[in-house]
Amino acid sequence: MHGIILKTLQAFVVDTYGEDAWLAVQEEADIEEKVYVPVTVYPDGDVYEIARTAGELTDQSPRTILTQYGEWVVPALLETYDLHIDDEWEGLELIANIQQFHTSLRTRDMTTLTTPRIRSERIDENRVRITYDSDRKLCDVARGAIQGVAERFDEELIAEERTCMHEGAEECQFDIRRNVPRDAESERKSQSDTEAESKTGFEFESEPPTDAPSGGTND
Repeated sequence: MHGIILKTLQAFVVDTYGEDAWLAVQEEADIEEKVYVPVTVYPDGDVYEIARTAGELTDQSPRTILTQYGEWVVPALLETYDLHIDDEWEGLELIANIQQFHTSLRTRDMTTLTTPRIRSERIDENRVRITYDSDRKLCDVARGAIQGVAERFDEELIAEERTCMHEGAEECQFDIRRNVPRDAESERKSQSDTEAESKTGFEFESEPPTDAPSGGTND
């Protein structure tokens, strides 16, 4: 597992639940002696143990913790990899270019590290399909990251999870749609609806089960 994931996961726990919560996670997950460095590779199991332990301490499922982390980490990743992001992109454009973005990071950071396989397909101007395939089965992080992108770019995105590896599928597939009004009346209604909804302007049309994440250790 890329060290930047574990380092930012630690920062997420501290920022969201406090330093005492992280110390408790370290003790319970038996990782007290570890210091996570972005340029180092760590066992995949560390992520699962941190998510499991943080979930137990906060009375939430591990998958909920990973989704929260995915949303939280977006601003930090955008800042870290700013040079790879076009200033003209909006949220959906960033998502549409995630395959190219992901490939460049794989080449730049760690050529020996096995990373998830991510494919992006532009269906039309306002729709993108993302396919995620990894033995780690950390699709909940992707789910949260989509929400984080919507919030970061202040864009109303609606996502549908078509398939999920946790439900037996070979890959996870997300359809993300930008909500664009068709005419002025629709635009006024959209603005009214948006004000009544949450500030993120984001929703999933399907919700995942809350069982613990499971995955392999090599991909």
